[in-house]
Amino acid sequence: MKTPQRFITKGTTTLGASLLLALGLGLSTTTAHTPYIAIEQVPVSSDQDTTELNKLIQYYERTAENLKRNIEGLSKAQLQFSPGEGKWSISQCVDHIVLSEKMIFGMTKQELDKPVPAGEKEKVTQTDDEISQMITNRTQKYEAPPMLQGSGKYNTSEQAWDDFINGRKVMMDYIQQADVADLRNHVMKLPTGVADGYQNLLFIAAHTARHILQIEEVKAHPDFPKN
Repeated sequence: MKTPQRFITKGTTTLGASLLLALGLGLSTTTAHTPYIAIEQVPVSSDQDTTELNKLIQYYERTAENLKRNIEGLSKAQLQFSPGEGKWSISQCVDHIVLSEKMIFGMTKQELDKPVPAGEKEKVTQTDDEISQMITNRTQKYEAPPMLQGSGKYNTSEQAWDDFINGRKVMMDYIQQADVADLRNHVMKLPTGVADGYQNLLFIAAHTARHILQIEEVKAHPDFPKN
């Protein structure tokens, strides 16, 4: 197993650094997974802008549904179970998801509220699917910074879900009103390189998909409580 990497920023945290920090995702030692779901696989309509917006919305909906399915009905013992020293419980994973989504969306929105930078769009070379696949590939491990470490505060799945979905409602309201052309014209930094605003929003859902995989790994552990 590779030694987990720690990423530390000093002073003002940039969007790119924050996204990289959010990828810190706990230290579960497992085999690699196929990327959770490629955004291109989501069925859509014909109009280009509507198609892209629907893809993003449905990707958010799909990750929310999968998170709910994976945590619904879990007991306190199951939520708090850690598969090993230094490895996150499901409660910690969900806490990290909630904290990361709020932080990344807030910083992304700040960037999207700025004027469109001139001559930057051509620097975007990665496809949406390449970004989502990179993020959901759990062969590379990182260590999350203290501000995004899951505390394990959730003892009921209802509490965990409420915190998650309340944060998601804010993001969904924003995305449903978004202009795709404006999202595409805003260029920012991702850990994978230069990306547009649409791809930054995609990053949020893909990051959550990555942690749903981690939750599934915890549930598959042979010592995971039966109830």
